[in-house]
Parts: sequence; C-alpha cells; structure tokens
Amino acid sequence: MNPRRLRKRARRVDGKAARLVGVGNVLLCGVLFLVAVGGVWFFEATTRAQETALADAAGWVYGCWLAGGLMVFSVLGMMRTLFTHLTTMFLVPVGALILVLLLVA
Repeated sequence: MNPRRLRKRARRVDGKAARLVGVGNVLLCGVLFLVAVGGVWFFEATTRAQETALADAAGWVYGCWLAGGLMVFSVLGMMRTLFTHLTTMFLVPVGALILVLLLVA
C-alpha cells in the first residue's frame, strides 16, 4: 500500500480513533494502576518480591504503550489521537492516585 494513501486514510479517521484510544487508555491505565499498587482482584501478591515484580511489569507495559502510541500516531499524522493518547496516559494515573489518597484520608 502506498504510504501517502495510508497516511491520508489514517488522518480521515483521526476523530473516531481518538475516542477509541481514549477509552482503551483509560481502561489500560486503570488496570495497570491496580496492578502496580497490588489491588488486583484475581491475583494477590504474597511477598515483597512479587509486589516489586508486579510494579516493575506494570511500569514496563505503561512505558512501552506510551512510547509505541506516540511513535505510531505521530508517524501517521493523527494529531487528535496523539493528544488524546498523551492526555489520558498522564491524567488517568494522576486521577487514580488522587482518588486513592482521598479514600485513605
């Protein structure tokens, strides 16, 4: 497929893709936050080493997802999707942390 044609098609569906990426990122960041703080319902870490391994794995997945999204959306020229990806990837963990701190206090 011609790269110019692919880029033009990607820019045409930018608005719809931004909504999908936003919803997907909110779900992914929520699950990764729960994994990082040890609040996953289906797996309970019993040792400190398991907790550390879970937090490291969540951080690795988060970083790769962030970098991959930035690379793909910028190469395809999907600016709305790129900004939606950045916004949701940074604001969802901050919001979840604030929510947890408010619930604890």
